[in-house]
Formats: sequence, C-alpha cells, structure tokens
Amino acid sequence: MPLYERTMSFILQYVDERKLQEGDRLPAEPELATMAGVSMVTVRRALAELAAQAVVRREQGRGTFLARSRVSAETTKVGALRNGLSLDARSSLETRLLQLERRPATLEEAQRLGIPDASVVWEISRLRLLDKQPMIHEVSVIPMILAPDLHAHIGANPDRSLYATLDAEYDLREAREEQNLVCRRANADDVRLLKLPRQDWVVEISGISYTTRHVAIDSFRMVFDAKGFAFRMETAPTSSMSAVELGK
Repeated sequence: MPLYERTMSFILQYVDERKLQEGDRLPAEPELATMAGVSMVTVRRALAELAAQAVVRREQGRGTFLARSRVSAETTKVGALRNGLSLDARSSLETRLLQLERRPATLEEAQRLGIPDASVVWEISRLRLLDKQPMIHEVSVIPMILAPDLHAHIGANPDRSLYATLDAEYDLREAREEQNLVCRRANADDVRLLKLPRQDWVVEISGISYTTRHVAIDSFRMVFDAKGFAFRMETAPTSSMSAVELGK
C-alpha cells in the first residue's frame, strides 16, 4: 500500500479513536506528520485524497475539518437499506440502477436459494449514493419464478425500494436475514464504482433474505466504502419457551 494511503488510514483511525464529529478540526499538518511518522508531503497528499472524497474539508488559513462523521449502519434490520442507516434530515440517499438482467443461476446461487440448478434468476446491480457520493454497491439475485415480471415493476416504479416492490407485487415480505461480514481490500470493480483509492478497504456483507414462510427470496451482496460507515450489530431476543410435562 502506498505511504499516503497508510496515512489516510492513520487519520481515519485517529478520527474514530477521538470520536470526532462533523465540523471538528484535525491536528495541524506538522503534528499529523509527526504522529504518523511521515513527511509533510505525504500528509498533504493524504488530506487531499480525503478532501476529494468529501471526508474532510480544508480551509485556507484555518486548518482541516471533518466534513462528515461516519454513518451508523445496522444492516441486520430487515427491509429497505434505508431502514438500517442513521441518516439525518440533511442527508440524501439515491439509488442508481446499473444492471437488471435475467440469467441462469450459478450452482452456488441455486444451493443458497433452494432452487433447481440453472434456474433463471434476476440479477439486479445498484449503486447507492449518499449525499451524491457513491458509497455502497449492492447486487441482488432473485429467483425469477418468485417474481416473473420484476423488470416491469422496477421500470414503472424506479424510486420504490426493491423489497417494497417484492412485498407489494408478489407478497414476498422479508422476515429475517442470514449475513456474513468481511473486511477486505477493494478490488477493481470497487475502485471503479465507489471511486476509491487503489487498495482501499471495503466492508462486504453477503447473505440470504427469507420470508416468514422460510422461502429464500434474495441472495445479496453489499459492498460499503469502509471509511463512511460504522457498523452496529444487535442480537434478536430469543423466544421464551415453557417446559410442559405431558400426562401419561
């Protein structure tokens, strides 16, 4: 990893550890250089990259300020993605449809969704923009047998969330999810779509969504710009059970 990218990670770690909020000022460049053990040139390159990503703002003669704090993301909440993001009234979340196609399911997708091998599925690729910045790339794979004319409904209601469409048009309401979360280096697609520095970090969440009848409706993958989010996990309460002694 280039030295300026390591310095970017150091600055972001400093922001997290000090719990800096939007508008808080970062240490001066010489202080950051000393703390990170790098040159002033490297610090300036790192701050310039963070400013280009709207993480910080640099004001001539005043210093460098945190432009936005990380968004709290609780991805275990069911339903539309917005339900799990703590957005204030000033924040905007836009969805850009990148691709919607029919294709045969891979063997792994068929097993995950509980459908016959090579069944036809919808693949829906979307880019989520937070305050005009690309922050999340999401891919959903949905069995076509459950939503045969999904493309028509998405075309007719492009602003409606995918899960709202599945619920309204096909009575497929998400009740629970199984998720896996990994933190990894950005690949070429992540760099291109999320406009990340090469070898930056992303958080990838993949899993399956189920209805109340335990029907798998979506094999999904979401890739988050790791700098922009703080992930919150919460366990669901277990159901209380009573032991009953059966009479002979």
